[in-house]
Amino acid sequence: MDLVDKFDAKGASGSSYHVHVYHDPITASSTSGELNELPGPKSYQLSDGRHLHQLSDTKFEIVHTNEKIFRV
Repeated sequence: MDLVDKFDAKGASGSSYHVHVYHDPITASSTSGELNELPGPKSYQLSDGRHLHQLSDTKFEIVHTNEKIFRV
């Protein structure tokens, strides 16, 4: 899993969070047999390791608490 981005977010209560964006590269072979690495699906975590669900481009939900947070 590769770290590809970081950004700040705020909760409805005013709490601040640091979000880390990861992606797992996918290895695919071409018709000529060459292996190519493609970007895989992104996953989101808080800096403390808690996982997030992406609800939109700017809205996320902390899995453990169901709190909604918004990209700043």
